[in-house]
Amino acid sequence: MKLFSFRPFLRDVVGELLYQVGLTKPAQAGNHYFTIVTFHRVLPENQLKSYPLAEIAVTPEELAWFINVLVTYFTCGPLAENLTRWQTGERTKRPLLAITFDDGQRDNFLYAKPILEAAGIRASFFVVVNNIEHNEMLWHDRLAYALSRAVEQDANITDQRLSQLGITTTTATPRQMIINVVEKAKMLTPAQRLMWISLLEDAVGGPVCPAWDGMMSWQQLQELVQGGHEIGSHSMSHPILPGCSEDQIFDEVNQSRQILQERLNIPVESFCYPNGNYDARTLKALQQAGYHQAVTTQWGPNQLGTSLFTLRRCDIQSQHTRSRTGHLSVSRLAWRLSRFHPPVH
Repeated sequence: MKLFSFRPFLRDVVGELLYQVGLTKPAQAGNHYFTIVTFHRVLPENQLKSYPLAEIAVTPEELAWFINVLVTYFTCGPLAENLTRWQTGERTKRPLLAITFDDGQRDNFLYAKPILEAAGIRASFFVVVNNIEHNEMLWHDRLAYALSRAVEQDANITDQRLSQLGITTTTATPRQMIINVVEKAKMLTPAQRLMWISLLEDAVGGPVCPAWDGMMSWQQLQELVQGGHEIGSHSMSHPILPGCSEDQIFDEVNQSRQILQERLNIPVESFCYPNGNYDARTLKALQQAGYHQAVTTQWGPNQLGTSLFTLRRCDIQSQHTRSRTGHLSVSRLAWRLSRFHPPVH
């Protein structure tokens, strides 16, 4: 049997074995740890098919499965609330876990909110203030949609356009090419990224956004607040913060907090680093701005003593939770949420 076909079988066997002996069962594996899970987009199948970054999305049906498993094995809630409970040593029947959603897209309100309500739990939503204010897609979505449209129009011309921007692509599939270009764009300054996006959008006839896509409104965010959910800051414009000046960093973290507090009449205690990137200047700015905690994209559960401004999370993706037969697997999910899972980059 070839190695590539053996790996799914091996993952299933290891995941099930660890679960059956109790090493990854949350009651044991989550003891003394604080777990934070991350979701991004929640899209029905028909929308997911046209979304070019499908790897960061789950369907409503998949989300409902995840939430059902999480509430069965964990005491779920918003980040600020459950983190405080964990820090103060509160003993709960099931390990404490925080559920977070990044970016603030409208689909979170339309599809995640009803599922959370049906399960009787609350979560934290990290939003990008400028994009909420103007109902404007985040830069990575704009870039991905423009690239997807360009490939549809003419793949060869797309390669030429990317070459003009200094991007060479050797990937086999358009989807992988889009992922790679988005990753390369993260290395640019905010101004350079906007130039890339504008040039590509102009080349395909203008901005590309399906009618169903968009950001949550202030009214929808207010409804989340009324339902007991936490709203946290994901910055003003979703830049890669270490690439910004010290003044820009402070504006991104401080202004976003001030606007959220004023518009929603709530305290904003939690911050989510765009793309998970931070540096010493960012940590200093967060503390000066008055945040209590911040989350990264570093994988794994949190131990006592972990800095509250570098909290780890486990990004939840359905493709990594399915067994080799294609079914969502409790043992695979439990393994990925445990400290026994290999680091995820």
